[in-house]
Amino acid sequence: MPNDCTDGGIEVDEAVLTELREHETQHGPHMIRVLERHHPEYHPGIPLELLNAYAERLGYDVALSDRDIERKTVDDESWREGDVYYRIGGNVSAYPPTWHERFDEGDLRALVEVMLEETGRTELRRDEVLLAAESIAGMDRRSSESLLTEYRESGRLEVEPYQNPEALVYLPEPG
Repeated sequence: MPNDCTDGGIEVDEAVLTELREHETQHGPHMIRVLERHHPEYHPGIPLELLNAYAERLGYDVALSDRDIERKTVDDESWREGDVYYRIGGNVSAYPPTWHERFDEGDLRALVEVMLEETGRTELRRDEVLLAAESIAGMDRRSSESLLTEYRESGRLEVEPYQNPEALVYLPEPG
């Protein structure tokens, strides 16, 4: 039996529905990140029709969800503080277009650079880097962790303390 079913031309994956149900207290950006990660065929971002198909299957009020998304969607190119979504063409994303553009070729250092630059920080939580890479590139956790390890081992990124899930990621000192 196939894992996917079609809702109005949009494929809804039962495994993704299960993952979303496990985290039902987290809506909005979390739901969009999950859908971005599991549906890279729509990148950058996801169409509202996909979000609505999942919202409907989860029993959410789709009209209320649409109004909330529209109210929080911005046309900004760069990171903005707060609970917002970014319009990228006809899609929406939990991440700004600049982050998608910088990670377009899978360069994790470029993604970290733009994240640091636009948030005004000097370090990022390991999990937020992995989550951004997974959502933007449609990667699974094992792939994003492997990529981070590769960048750490080659000296392109610093991760301290490395074995800790709460590690911080930052750019190495020049020199």
